[in-house]
Amino acid sequence: MLKLIMKIILTPFMLAARLMLGLAAFITSIASTIIGLTVTVFLLLGVVEFTIGYWQNGIAFMVLALLASPIGLPVLANFLLNRMDHILGFFEGLLC
Repeated sequence: MLKLIMKIILTPFMLAARLMLGLAAFITSIASTIIGLTVTVFLLLGVVEFTIGYWQNGIAFMVLALLASPIGLPVLANFLLNRMDHILGFFEGLLC
């Protein structure tokens, strides 16, 4: 009986959490695509800076490109989204 009451009370919160997680995953995928385009610009600017002699700026652009690349911040965002999905799944499993 207590489990049924907990299901009724927590179902709207779990649904809202799932919807927010889906929205966050969608926004992350769109942002990763857009950021992927900026990585190309940062790499080109870094190469140009190296060739004209401003190697400090070239290193800065290369670091920015590394952070925005698929092995930088988007991986961290996907990792956090996966952890949130596992945590929500765990709580949903407790309620079933």
